[in-house]
Amino acid sequence: MNYSHWIKKAIYNKNKFQKESRESSTITKKQISKHSSSSIRDLYKSQKWEHLIKMAKQTKGLFEEYDCIKVQKKVIKLGETVLINSGDAHDEDYVGTIKQIISIKEPTTLKLICLCRVQWYMRKSEVIKSHPKSNEWVSEQELFETKHEDYILAQTVIHSCQIFTCKEYVDLDEIESTLYFNRLSWDMEKKQFQGLEKLQKFCSCQQPVNPDRKYIQCDSCHQWYHLECVGLKEGELDDSEFFCKLCL
Repeated sequence: MNYSHWIKKAIYNKNKFQKESRESSTITKKQISKHSSSSIRDLYKSQKWEHLIKMAKQTKGLFEEYDCIKVQKKVIKLGETVLINSGDAHDEDYVGTIKQIISIKEPTTLKLICLCRVQWYMRKSEVIKSHPKSNEWVSEQELFETKHEDYILAQTVIHSCQIFTCKEYVDLDEIESTLYFNRLSWDMEKKQFQGLEKLQKFCSCQQPVNPDRKYIQCDSCHQWYHLECVGLKEGELDDSEFFCKLCL
């Protein structure tokens, strides 16, 4: 009899200005700078990141892109998957992949506003709201890729994490809280899985494998079954053979 847990836990526009005196030119530049600075501060406070970026791009020297950036002793790299602080209203941190790293200079103070454009992943707790039955086969460490992207403050990044395929995840010797796996996408508009029909189904309940659950293999047909689905408990297992109902 084979028995497996399947997992080893352990900006201003370029307008054409008429010729003016040096004095009037200086006044105009100060007015533009003051207006730009005020607008950037207002957009920052209201967290209107896309408008803020658009304004910064219109003013030379305010907008820069990077392959990596250091924020609060953390090095954030382009293409890296990271945990993002979700705030006090959520139990779990968000997960996203860094697609763009930006810094915007506030004209008056010269302080930098660091933003990241991230592509989001959905967690189990988010998808089961629309598909309660998926609670049985979706793992706690499973993530679902989406096409949705947003800008976030770089300082909300907590640290990096790793995403494996399901097979790679199952083969890991130890599972840490920052290790996840991905095998499906999630359509945020339709609120449904993409690619679910391609996953192999197991057990008499015909569900995709969940590495968090325990399975037992039939010694005849070699199919895997959930312990609960064949009426077994973990403490009842021994070295005797197991045959499913179809093979008895």
